[in-house]
Amino acid sequence: MGRIPEHIVEEVRQRADAVDVIGRYLTLKKSGSRHWGLCPFHSEKTPSFQVHADKQMYHCFGCGESGDVFGFRMRLDNLDFPEAVRSLAREVGVEIPVTDDHTGKLAPLFKANEQALEFFCKTLRSPEGKPAREYLQRRGLPADLIERFQIGFAPPRWDGLLEHLSRQQVAIRHAVDAGLVAERQSGDGHYDRFRGRVVFPILEPNGRVIGFGGRSLGDDTPKYLNSPETPIYRKGRVLFGLPLAIDAIRSKRRAVVVEGYFDLIALHRADIREGVAPCGTAITQEHARALHKYSREVVLLFDGDAAGQQAAERALPVLCAEGLRVRAAFLPAGEDPDSLIESQGEAALRACVDSAVPLLDHLIEQRLMTSSEHAWEAVDRAQDLAPLLASLSNVIERESYIRKVASLLDLSPRAVEAELASTRRAPVPRAQPPADGAAAAFVPTSIDPISRTLISALCSFPSLVDRIDDLEPSALPGGPGCELLLALCRAVREHGESAVAHLLSPVAEELQPGFRSLLAEIAAQSEASSREQADRATTDCLARLQIEDRDRRSAEINQRLASCTNPDLQGELLEQKQENSRERARLWSQVHQ
Repeated sequence: MGRIPEHIVEEVRQRADAVDVIGRYLTLKKSGSRHWGLCPFHSEKTPSFQVHADKQMYHCFGCGESGDVFGFRMRLDNLDFPEAVRSLAREVGVEIPVTDDHTGKLAPLFKANEQALEFFCKTLRSPEGKPAREYLQRRGLPADLIERFQIGFAPPRWDGLLEHLSRQQVAIRHAVDAGLVAERQSGDGHYDRFRGRVVFPILEPNGRVIGFGGRSLGDDTPKYLNSPETPIYRKGRVLFGLPLAIDAIRSKRRAVVVEGYFDLIALHRADIREGVAPCGTAITQEHARALHKYSREVVLLFDGDAAGQQAAERALPVLCAEGLRVRAAFLPAGEDPDSLIESQGEAALRACVDSAVPLLDHLIEQRLMTSSEHAWEAVDRAQDLAPLLASLSNVIERESYIRKVASLLDLSPRAVEAELASTRRAPVPRAQPPADGAAAAFVPTSIDPISRTLISALCSFPSLVDRIDDLEPSALPGGPGCELLLALCRAVREHGESAVAHLLSPVAEELQPGFRSLLAEIAAQSEASSREQADRATTDCLARLQIEDRDRRSAEINQRLASCTNPDLQGELLEQKQENSRERARLWSQVHQ
């Protein structure tokens, strides 16, 4: 189905009362402006799960889970975002217009890919495909797996696909937009992008072809060639093999992540059908979100060499930030899934996957349980682990690991937590960003008190944004608090009373996970005080920020005076200093002591 228009999503959000929606799943008791209940995302005896009717959000102070009504429905009913919106729309009486990408501007791209898949599969079965069939046979691929994955062959011609698409009345511009053909540098005609390669179709979860991956039959470079980024294919968001794996992931309650196309097919040879693979990129946040829709556990099956270990460690914080439990199964040295099956059989690969250990435990034991003469060496290793601990989204799980690390180092948990707090102020190591250059996630745990007060006031009274907008840019506090404050101001200007719920939406891109968690915490703690009290707190904060700005200006003037020898300029600077002092005094009078 096509994308649901944003104004429809917003209408559903406004009509769907969070207390009513969540109250169908939990027993909620009202206390003031909030409703409390036992959290459905972790085991607890004392309610720490809170629902806010005014902010249309939920937050658990026990495990840190938070979001809007769509996020709650997605988690509890295992829906994707469009499914959650449509489900709630039916309940609140909002009609969503039926749209289909096949009737829109993307339809020609899907058609081009479908025709390309037909051509590649037909070519593999033809006499021209004999070298590819022999290659697949050498790789141990039986006919049923070739059919299951719809593997094809791009002939070693410059215009084989081009001619086929022309006969099927696919316009050249659509073939170019789909990444199937490219324009010659001379500008004189086009040529096939995939040539002389075994070709794997890359599918959406609903089965539509969005791109291709090609493997050369020999040592030609590049060995692997993927479709370029297109309007329908973003490699940072798609997982190869996911449509075939969804049912198995749900049944096995785990997803097995491997590094390449043939690695994934080897899993199927061993009857491990819950496998997926990224398409030529490291694990991204979008990958983690996709996996979390179907299971809470991920098994990373990577090479046992240093590169495989590093790849698993890079993926860990990305997956943990989405609340996934991560295990690792490292292959024997020099083996990949294919070769392991050939040398030791399918049972060996199954045993390797089933023996996967919790990755964070593995890293902790690897770094902290080795003997060392010097305590500071172990402390250095603990500091290396701190960013990984900081990525854990579950508060209870993070506390458990803090205690484990503290025990191994013979330290107090408080000392480890203090080191962790300092680490969180820096960017957490993440997988390489997707092709669009999105920055790595930043996970703050605390912000300056002025930003926090302003955010809290804005959560309760969005109209205060006008007061904050009047602040001069030079007076802004800077740092993560300022970043979160400005994001909330932008959301208020665009979404009004729904700003907080919008930012906590599972598909919102304005905030990264760490900032969303912090916003949810502040919004949940913000008291729905009177407008007068909120005004007073806002005035106080804005005055303090402007006072700090005046102090910086005064320091700059003093610095200029110290080096100034021009009497006229000295007089001018002194006047500026006096005016700055008067303004500072006026601002100070607004601060409530």
